Amino acid sequence: MTPLPRAALSHIVMYVFDFEKMKDFYTNVLGFSLSDTGNARGNDICFLTLDPELDHHQIALAAGRTGDMGSTSLNHMAFRVGTLAKLRQRYDALVAAGVSNIDPTTHYTWLSVYFRDPENNRMEFFCDTPWYVDQPIVEKLDMSLTNDEIMRLTEEQSRAAAGFRLMDDWKDDAASQLRERENA
Repeated sequence: MTPLPRAALSHIVMYVFDFEKMKDFYTNVLGFSLSDTGNARGNDICFLTLDPELDHHQIALAAGRTGDMGSTSLNHMAFRVGTLAKLRQRYDALVAAGVSNIDPTTHYTWLSVYFRDPENNRMEFFCDTPWYVDQPIVEKLDMSLTNDEIMRLTEEQSRAAAGFRLMDDWKDDAASQLRERENA
């Protein structure tokens, strides 16, 4: 089999029931910038980004969703925020906005805040840690701790977990394995 070229996640497009409510949530609660809005094939659509220097849009919302509000084929959408301080800002903003079902989680290798948007789509903001451990790890993240306490605890938990090593070492090994497959 010929190796495929690398690809990176660029954007997700979701059909929505209430276009204006969802656009308001993504811009005013989550802080996305509205890149463009218009109509395509008879449905309103908007393009949203958290980083206009990186992508014109990371999410697009398109009106016209049908079916049961509780059903979806999407597990979640994840956005890297860079640091624990930025993750805490996202968490605090979600709490302040009254978002329900906020679920701070540690995977040791990354720290996450999961939540649901107004149409029940599961979302995640996360930041990487310097440590790699075998996955999956899904444990409660105590946001009442300080950032320093969270990082100290995460390092302790990581060092005790299966497969512990520095993330940079894991990345080097994973990149080497990928190059080997590409050159096979």
